[in-house]
Amino acid sequence: MQERLAGLAGFSESDVLRNRLLRAAPILSRLPLDRASIDHPDWAALLDAVTVQETRMFRAGAQIASFRAEVLPALAPRGTLSLISAGCATGEEAWTLAILAAGRGGPWQVEGLDLCRPALEAANAARYRLGPPDALREVPEADRAWLDIADGWFEPVAALRPQVRFRRGNLLDACLPDAAADAILCRNVLIYMTEEGRLGVLKRLVAALRPGGALLLGPTDRPPRGIGLVPWSRDLIGIWRREATDA
Repeated sequence: MQERLAGLAGFSESDVLRNRLLRAAPILSRLPLDRASIDHPDWAALLDAVTVQETRMFRAGAQIASFRAEVLPALAPRGTLSLISAGCATGEEAWTLAILAAGRGGPWQVEGLDLCRPALEAANAARYRLGPPDALREVPEADRAWLDIADGWFEPVAALRPQVRFRRGNLLDACLPDAAADAILCRNVLIYMTEEGRLGVLKRLVAALRPGGALLLGPTDRPPRGIGLVPWSRDLIGIWRREATDA
């Protein structure tokens, strides 16, 4: 089964995956093994059960601060600024991008992509518990003005919602148009993937970026040479730029 999931979504073998598969035994018993597809209802239910949905607002705050201060001003969108959260989980990262884009000014749009249907439902609802632990612990005080906070919950203000959308997609497939995004965040996704899966996803993300666009990865995600990425600068860890022409 783990081999099937590796081929379908790039998942690598791990104790986390094994434990989640054990809990998903009722789903496994009815899977059509000859038709592995993310759109088949039983396979979709299995993917819902095994994907990891760990995220929060302004997670990895130092990287977000660097992106806002040094990268976002340098992006040159063709009209509307396009930002993507790849592997968006329950949506907090996408709403973080929305706050950054709104603060930048000008037209913008944010898209979140994930395989997990319940996570996408939560992302679209965009109503989150404050904690504990404190769900807003990394959110700068000034940015809290973009959130409605009351009665143990928070949600993005209404002004942000029209420019943010979520949809289901497999990062191993061509789920993003080529050269259309100004920046993509894909953090704590590749760590759960096989080496082949990571390379496949990275190539697709690079293809989805406009030349000069930014790719934000987790601290342990280092792209291989020859896929068209260079470090944004020596000082910005985990932020990469798509070269003007692929290497």
